[in-house]
Amino acid sequence: MLAAGTGITPMIQALHVVLGTKDDNTQVTLMYGSQSRESILAYEILEQWSDQCKDQLEVIHVLSREEGSSWTGERGHIRSELIEKYCPPAEAEVLFFVCGPPGMYESLCGPRNEPQELKGVLAEMGYTAAQVVKF
Repeated sequence: MLAAGTGITPMIQALHVVLGTKDDNTQVTLMYGSQSRESILAYEILEQWSDQCKDQLEVIHVLSREEGSSWTGERGHIRSELIEKYCPPAEAEVLFFVCGPPGMYESLCGPRNEPQELKGVLAEMGYTAAQVVKF
């Protein structure tokens, strides 16, 4: 899952189903971009789920405006280096859910209103349109 800002909303809904379904062992990595620690929406529930479901859910926060702070997590924007670091390669059985502001779509996968087309970082990394769901 690649989300930014209010794009976390459909991800929370999907996580609620996946994590709440007995015998569903889907492995989920959520990379969530926010401006600052204070602007992370649903931080408490994401941390709770991450703690309770360590074998199933990994949450990576990526903050773009934390210069000079004590933040020790990822900084900047969701980009190829982070996708490569935390997500399975294109050859793996992988499905990306993407939701965020227009600039995020342009950078990562192409416009939201073009669901059958894949552009941007994910295409450059070898993923296919069938592996990406744009919310």
